[in-house]
Amino acid sequence: MKAGVFAALSALALAGCGLGGPGDRQVMVNACVADGESEATCGCITDAMETNLSPELFEKTAQAVGRDEKDMMTFVGELTLQEQLSFSAVLQDMFACSLTGETAE
Repeated sequence: MKAGVFAALSALALAGCGLGGPGDRQVMVNACVADGESEATCGCITDAMETNLSPELFEKTAQAVGRDEKDMMTFVGELTLQEQLSFSAVLQDMFACSLTGETAE
């Protein structure tokens, strides 16, 4: 009985870890929509970033731009040269999203 209660409490505690708020992808979409873009365009831009940036840089971006509400250009300007190059590699995809308003494939 004690083991069952412990297992249930452990599962509940682990499930609670994910309840702290939206994930990085949703944070980025929300920030983009708040800046006036359509949800489809924001989803496309976020998909392009998530696909082309390292997981660490995507997480760092979500924290700074999404959660801390830092201006994207200011944030990118503060990155290392290597991180800025990573962003430049995804700019064409992001720009295409803005032009079409379609979701990324």
